[in-house]
Amino acid sequence: MTGKGSKKSYVKAVVTLDNLLRYRGYIFTYFSEAALKLCAQRGLEELNAQNMYQIIGEVNRCVSEEIEAIRSRNKDPCIAPLALTRNDPKDKLNLCYAHKVLTEFLTGHMHGGMVLPPALSLEFAEYVRSFMGPGKAKRDLFLVDEEVLALSVIGAYLLNAYAIGGEYGYVYIDVAPFAPITQKVRKMERAAKSITKAIMARNGSIASVIVGIASVASLHLGKISRDIVQKGGYVVANFIRISRTEKKVLLKGFDSVDIIQLIRILRASRTSRTVYMLLRNYPPEEFNNLRRFVEVLSQNLLKFQSFRKPIYIYEILRFLTSNELNKEGAQYYVKSRKVPGWSEIVAELMNFYRLVA
Repeated sequence: MTGKGSKKSYVKAVVTLDNLLRYRGYIFTYFSEAALKLCAQRGLEELNAQNMYQIIGEVNRCVSEEIEAIRSRNKDPCIAPLALTRNDPKDKLNLCYAHKVLTEFLTGHMHGGMVLPPALSLEFAEYVRSFMGPGKAKRDLFLVDEEVLALSVIGAYLLNAYAIGGEYGYVYIDVAPFAPITQKVRKMERAAKSITKAIMARNGSIASVIVGIASVASLHLGKISRDIVQKGGYVVANFIRISRTEKKVLLKGFDSVDIIQLIRILRASRTSRTVYMLLRNYPPEEFNNLRRFVEVLSQNLLKFQSFRKPIYIYEILRFLTSNELNKEGAQYYVKSRKVPGWSEIVAELMNFYRLVA
């Protein structure tokens, strides 16, 4: 409240572990909930006084294992999984510090709040202006407890698929019901990040990323996907792209697609493995016909998922008769222990006929 002749005062909202659910929809909450789900199989609504220490303890064990795994590969675990600006507190937005904060929280030491850093201020314009006087940075109206920031950093690390040319990509497969398939989901998440990085490193499309993630989910969930449908559940592929400038970060794109029907299409046509191998080994730019086919395949599968028109499948099958495509395919997809040859790929893709027979 302001008195007559006094300057306008700003009330700061303090985001804590106790009230984090109120802030669902912000990027820092999104990353935090991903950490809770992937490490503790819990949602934001379960983060309450009764469960707090148990849930944070499970997340902390999870991040401890991740740090040890990184060190075993002779890499530095104290890395920032976020697109940082020069104004971000780099010493507090890394995996090691997040682990330290949660460890101390579990022993009763609270770190208190700090101003929401630019790396996690995607939803805020730079300033809010009063009627008279200077502007106030919008993020300065938020104080965030360091325990919340620690969860955000851990979640960002678990979802970070790539950092290419100033763009950071984050992939999250949200599955419900979740609890019975925890380990499958963790493995699936890692594979989804890997295929996303492979596609984006060669300038593939968002459609190819979504179909690539669906192929990963189909291979990892298998028959469980049928149970998910029967229980009214979902499998949602989330793909966030963030870019940065010197002073701020920008949300470049956020795609969220329920892929459960796409998974069913891949399983019904028995093409999950083949589509995965195609996209995991996304062709470079010199293979123009092959790249075009992979993109047609991805876009048409998404269209078929939505509209169920046979024409989208026929277009894929017709493309497989192209001499130029088959020449490039045979040149690029050479059979090895891990990768099938082009003739095997074509034979498997012909199973798409099952969808329209």
